[in-house]
Amino acid sequence: MIALHLLSLLSLFGLACSLPHNPATFKRTTSGCGAPSPWAFDSTGHATITLSDRSFLVHIPANYQANTTHAVVFSFHGYGKNSQNQELITGLSEKGLLLNKKGIIAVYPLGVVGIGRDDGDPPGPAWQGAPYAQPDVDDVAFTKDVVASVSSNLCVDSQRIYASGKSNGGGFTNLLACDSTTSSLFAAFAPVSAALYADTHPLTGCTPSGSVPLINFHGLSDTVIRFGGQLADKEGDTAYALPNITIYRQDWALQDGCTTTVSSSLTHPFTDTTLKEWDCSATDTRAVVRGYTVTGLGHSWPGTLGLDGGVTTFNATTAAILPFFDAHILP
Repeated sequence: MIALHLLSLLSLFGLACSLPHNPATFKRTTSGCGAPSPWAFDSTGHATITLSDRSFLVHIPANYQANTTHAVVFSFHGYGKNSQNQELITGLSEKGLLLNKKGIIAVYPLGVVGIGRDDGDPPGPAWQGAPYAQPDVDDVAFTKDVVASVSSNLCVDSQRIYASGKSNGGGFTNLLACDSTTSSLFAAFAPVSAALYADTHPLTGCTPSGSVPLINFHGLSDTVIRFGGQLADKEGDTAYALPNITIYRQDWALQDGCTTTVSSSLTHPFTDTTLKEWDCSATDTRAVVRGYTVTGLGHSWPGTLGLDGGVTTFNATTAAILPFFDAHILP
């Protein structure tokens, strides 16, 4: 009896010693770890994957290892664009980018061709939440399927999966932050020059599972998605109403549990750029909202090379988004 008791104590001691000392740094592996990926990547680390009748582009870092967990960054293109364009303007597949000191896996899903806008242009790929998207397409479900597919075919740190997007893709990124299931699937969100139609507002039908770390960029010279918002488009269609970006950021602060819309700090980290931060992390470490306002920037992903039309003194991906992502993991 004494021997059994000692054995039990030793077993418990061994279990305790095997647990991580800091649960916040413990990396949750996925079923894609430990074996070579069945996906056929080309010499540049790219593969286009078909999932049912949809597709997504994946890039793995040059130092990808099947027995090491890697963070994943999703990036959703703007209306009428595609996966390759989103890869180009964000630079998320560039060599040397790191999260948690390891190369990142970048995923660029492709939207379904929408119903078109009332501007007369041919319809292009769109994302759920926009008035020009196909109403019967469930992009949230598609995104969850892509996360599952990537996780089962690559070695992923499931605590470090992130979402970003531009314009219509930025609005969809915001919708993912508002969804009760995907808000707990992604560790942080980065909507850029986001088209925030009614179905993607943080205080309208927004039901995240908890506080959401969110970083946002918008140019004051954006004439496509105006910083000050609009009640309707030029044809008077109220389905195209957009919020004032300052109010949008304040609403996220309230959604995250902040008791005031007044920002915690106001700084100027880059030339012609103002950063307001709402940090309510005293009681919840995930309750952080950052808003970058860029003077002179139009409807663009901020970058020094002008790959998206506008030139800024900083690269949003490397100077702000990835450091923000690196600081936030799922509990």
